[in-house]
Amino acid sequence: MATDGVLGTPSVHGESLAAVRDRELVEACRLLGVEHIGRLGHADSGLDPEQAPPHAFIRVPVVDAAREVAAVLRELDAAALAVYDEGGIYGHPDHVHVHRVGVAAAALAGVDTVYEMTVDREYLHFVETHLIDHAREALPHIEHIGLPTVFITTMLDVQTFLAEKRAAIAAHASQVADTSSVMQLSADSFRNVYGFEWYVRHGPPGPIETLIDRW
Repeated sequence: MATDGVLGTPSVHGESLAAVRDRELVEACRLLGVEHIGRLGHADSGLDPEQAPPHAFIRVPVVDAAREVAAVLRELDAAALAVYDEGGIYGHPDHVHVHRVGVAAAALAGVDTVYEMTVDREYLHFVETHLIDHAREALPHIEHIGLPTVFITTMLDVQTFLAEKRAAIAAHASQVADTSSVMQLSADSFRNVYGFEWYVRHGPPGPIETLIDRW
């Protein structure tokens, strides 16, 4: 986790937003079976790079942050790295910086397989609104989310794990309320919207291809 997320919604129940977001992160990872959480601890950059705080993540030079991530990759003996696509999926400045830092970190750590996480914008035209569409509403100058189908190399069918995925999304209650359109989707609509995940792979086949073959 690159940032503390404090420039999001206001504090809840007397806790700092950083504490709330961290607690939500831990719960979501528990639900998904994530064994290790790494926190870089940088400040949230917000939505406007020109107004970012002095210690914001986007002000950290790529090479410096990449060294931090590369150290984690070496510690875990990572076979691959998954980062946002070059547009940060929907244009959030911190997400774009994560892409740049992640690509550099993989090179430093000698991780050959890099997956750029994205969404298939053409597929999403035919289903209910995706969470990313709502996130983009805060960045009206961003015209598109994700990538066209032709640029996507890898699609993962995760319909078997929709209960876990829905619970993990719900765990981020400070960002996704129970009353939001995302959480109000019917089971069929949720399956259509969130039953697949998309990537652009650079380098040789890696763990995601193994999952595709297994499932």
